[in-house]
Amino acid sequence: MPPRARRPPLSIRLPRRAFSARSSAAAATTATSTPATPLRLLIVEAYDRAGRERLTSAGCTTASDTFAALLSRICPEDHELRLSYCHPADSVHELAEVGELSRFDGVVWTGSSLTIHEDKPEVTRQIELARRCFQAAVPQYGSCWGLQISAAAAGIPCEPNPRGREHGIARGIALTRSGRRHPMFDGCLQTFDGCAAHTDHVAASWAAAPVCRPGVEAEVLASNDFTPVQGLAVRIDGGEFWSVQYHPELDLGEIARLMRLPASRSLLVEQGEYSSE
Repeated sequence: MPPRARRPPLSIRLPRRAFSARSSAAAATTATSTPATPLRLLIVEAYDRAGRERLTSAGCTTASDTFAALLSRICPEDHELRLSYCHPADSVHELAEVGELSRFDGVVWTGSSLTIHEDKPEVTRQIELARRCFQAAVPQYGSCWGLQISAAAAGIPCEPNPRGREHGIARGIALTRSGRRHPMFDGCLQTFDGCAAHTDHVAASWAAAPVCRPGVEAEVLASNDFTPVQGLAVRIDGGEFWSVQYHPELDLGEIARLMRLPASRSLLVEQGEYSSE
């Protein structure tokens, strides 16, 4: 029997400049001033209440808490991080108006266990919120569900991935020509791996011929053999949304805990990744 081929070492990378359009300008003005410049970010917790309860029962960290911890670690020293939260999957009252959104320097979208192509209030409210953020011209960043939200807000189709669930490590994510010159991936390797946990994706048919409706611009920034759109930049109404399909905010421990969720275990067994739960 031939030896099992060795996989390359992990090279997980975090997008570095998701809010550069505003934060870099603020940094330039605070180099000689005190106190630190406030950096006001809105974290959109995209899980519904039931989804959050399933996470915590499996020992996972909620998606918004994961992002809050990450943002606290990477916030520039000359900025004071001020975080706000909303839960649009829970209630229509969690939908901020365009004027309210304008006071934020950026909006961060978490992952979610919802299904983007289902026509249900928990989903459609979030798509509407993304559109309001575009109207407010506030920079948006999202991972996994966040990428699908940006696509849905732009009229780009999403669907279940016919290959099944990409869970654990997304291997061989490669920057496209657009991705190699995009500021979100400044300093990033051209090919890398990332933590992943998703079943839906941007439709492969659109990725092969990316045409947008009038007033919308979109660029595919990264892809791999499993998921044709691993990075996406969308521009609408003067607003921008940068996103990735993988989870740079997660570590391997959190991905392992996500695999304790019954839905994840059954899907992975069903598609032959594991022999049993």
